[in-house]
Amino acid sequence: MFRMFTQFHNFFEVEYLPVISPLDDKETAVHFRKRASHAIATALNTVQTGHSYGDIMLHTRAQEAKQENPSSYMVEMAKVESLFHISSLEAVDFLDKFLAMNPDPSGRVQYRGFLSVFRLRACPLAQKIFAFIDVEKCGKITFKQFLYGSAHVMKQPGFCQACEIAFAECGGAVKGYIVEEELRDSIQSALPSWNEDDVHGLFMLLDEDNDEKIYKDDFLSCLRRNPLLIALFTPQPELKESCGNGVLEIV
Repeated sequence: MFRMFTQFHNFFEVEYLPVISPLDDKETAVHFRKRASHAIATALNTVQTGHSYGDIMLHTRAQEAKQENPSSYMVEMAKVESLFHISSLEAVDFLDKFLAMNPDPSGRVQYRGFLSVFRLRACPLAQKIFAFIDVEKCGKITFKQFLYGSAHVMKQPGFCQACEIAFAECGGAVKGYIVEEELRDSIQSALPSWNEDDVHGLFMLLDEDNDEKIYKDDFLSCLRRNPLLIALFTPQPELKESCGNGVLEIV
C-alpha cells in the first residue's frame, strides 16, 4: 500500500458537479428540477432522463412484491407526469394492478394474466384491448406499456363524458344504479359470446361495495382505475396511431 502511494505516476482526478441555485422566488420546483437535471447530465456527459422520486416508489413496490428485476418497473415518472398529468400515487395503483397479472421474471405479462385481472373472457374485443397495449406485438406487455396505454385513454378529453354516457346507457340514468341484467343487455352487442358467468365477473368488478347494484360513483371510480374497460361500452371502436408516445388511441 505504501509503495503504491509513493509512486510518482499514480494520480487521481476529482470532478465536482456544478452548484445549482434557484433563480428567484418565482421559479417553480418543476423548473428548478429540470435545470438541475440538465446541468448534472451535462457535467457527467450522460443522457438526461425523466426519472423522479415516483420511480423510487415504483421500484420499492416492485421490490416488496419480490420481483426479480424491480428496476424494470421504473418508467421515468417525470416524463409520465408531463405527458399525462398522472401522479406517482396513481402510477403505483396501476403497478398494483399490473403485479396482480402475475408478470414473468422479465417483468412482462401474458394475455391470460391480463384477462384474469380485468375479469375478461378471451374474445375479439379483449384481443383488441390487449393489442392496444402490446405495441411490440410480441404477445406480452411491460408495465410501462400498460401505464402509458391506460393513462393515455384516461386523459383523453372525452373520457369522462364517455364514462357518464356509458353509465346512462346501461340504465343508470333512470334510477341511479345498474343491476346485473342491465349490464348484460348493455354489453351484449359488443360481447355476444359472453355467458352469465362472464357478465357476473365484470359486474362484481364494477360493484365495488358488493351490494348487487352498481351506483354511479362505483361505475366511474372503477373506470378511472381501469380506463381500458371503457372499450366494453363503446361498440366497434376505431383504432388509430397516436402521434405522441407510440401507443394506440381508442376514439
